[in-house]
Amino acid sequence: MDSTARNAKDNISEKFKKERDNYSLEIRRNIEKLNNIRDLKEVQIFFLSVRQRLLEDNHTLIDTLSKLKKSYRQKKGKEWESVSNQNMRYQSHEKKVIVEGKTTDMQETVEIIENQISFMDGSIKTVDNVLFGLKTRLDLEKLLG
Repeated sequence: MDSTARNAKDNISEKFKKERDNYSLEIRRNIEKLNNIRDLKEVQIFFLSVRQRLLEDNHTLIDTLSKLKKSYRQKKGKEWESVSNQNMRYQSHEKKVIVEGKTTDMQETVEIIENQISFMDGSIKTVDNVLFGLKTRLDLEKLLG
């Protein structure tokens, strides 16, 4: 793996880590605000907006992942062809190891993006649960007067 590819992956990993930390911190802080009835409207607006941001970011990542997987499959196919057309004869499992070794960079990037998408999906579910609980609490507050 060349240093440029390693740096790019490290940059993506670091960017995603900061993004995850930021979303987690924002969500945690606003969940703590749920204790104060006066802040419920503000918290509800926050969670609706953060949910929208999560959905948009998640959609962008899914789109990027789709394109990256296409490139990965193409590269893997070209590498398989290259190994198959060499003068040396390899068995299928040997070819597979060689091809996987040559496409490791892209596979790692795919996995990094898949992990970020998984985090986003979990965060969206958390926000949905908070919004449902918030709605229930607001309904209860109205009922109690």
